Amino acid sequence: MSSAKMSRPNPPRRETELYPPLKAWLETQGYQVRGEVKKCDLAAVRDGELIAIELKIRPSLALLAQAAERQDYADSVYVALPLTPVSRGFRLLLRRLGIGLIFIHFLRTKIKVEVAYQPGAEELPPRRRPKKKAALLREISGRDMDLSPGGLAGGKPRVSAYRQQSLRLAAWLAELGTASPAQLVKLGARGDAGRMLSRNIYGWFERVSRGCYCLHPSGRKALNDAPRLRALYHAQLREAVGKTI
Repeated sequence: MSSAKMSRPNPPRRETELYPPLKAWLETQGYQVRGEVKKCDLAAVRDGELIAIELKIRPSLALLAQAAERQDYADSVYVALPLTPVSRGFRLLLRRLGIGLIFIHFLRTKIKVEVAYQPGAEELPPRRRPKKKAALLREISGRDMDLSPGGLAGGKPRVSAYRQQSLRLAAWLAELGTASPAQLVKLGARGDAGRMLSRNIYGWFERVSRGCYCLHPSGRKALNDAPRLRALYHAQLREAVGKTI
């Protein structure tokens, strides 16, 4: 991996400020990047290779523990820090664990991303949880937009793939009025749209008759709170309807 330069005047105070430059840098190398995926601050995938990166303002034992947990399913794990003094002992532990180190230099007129060293492939423990990796990959591919920046404080809401796909159903029902799961799937919704509508975990849908649903007022409010997704899903619906005519 190489370095990239971008504009930013001030040093970071929160982990979320590390996310945009690191995401942009990875995307220039062909990775699909998503924030806050299954407890990973940043997850990136390219050609089936999964990278997990933990973002922190300063090194700590807690950061090492989080990064080590990601090795259960990620092909490569890094910790990313702003350029800051890192003790020899901390670097030694990273190398022993096979975890890579990324520095993000916040300079006066630009940002520079630097890989201090790559994960030691020969030191990585055997992957023990392939199902967990598969779940994380599904989460990445299931998000139509990246709306949860990596490094969010605990307890803050994440816009998961399931929530995004539920918003897609809500947006389509807002336009169609009523529809059956089969109709929604034909237009491009997930194959389990019927289960999502019947479970109704967000309270956004109403069943008007057997196999037919409409949008609850709470679903309209949720759409208003997510204007970018609403616009995307309305455009998708118009395209899908055009293809079925």
